[in-house]
Amino acid sequence: MAAQPLLEPKALELLRMLDRDRPGSFSEFVRMFVHEAPDLVRKMEQAHVARDPDALGKAAHYLRSAALAMGASDLVGVCQGLEHLDETEIADPAMADRFNELRRAVRDSLILLLQEVPQI
Repeated sequence: MAAQPLLEPKALELLRMLDRDRPGSFSEFVRMFVHEAPDLVRKMEQAHVARDPDALGKAAHYLRSAALAMGASDLVGVCQGLEHLDETEIADPAMADRFNELRRAVRDSLILLLQEVPQI
């Protein structure tokens, strides 16, 4: 059984520090991530179906960067594994498992982030 993914406390602390200068900014960043992450997963899935490693890599890179800023380290690792695939790798039947892992990591990250900001 896999360990429960955790959010990086230092990343959360940095985001919360933004609230000191601009109250509500932490919640705003979480809202943006909650809105954008599923769209990026869809773009990645579409790129996979189209066998477009560049589009997949770009979407994975963007999601990885956002996940890094939010402290979602498990999701960062999954995205890194999808960022630099070639045409042969993208056609591998094992990609189904990788996308299942991506969806799980996004789901878990969203749940954990929403628990950090209950007023959303």
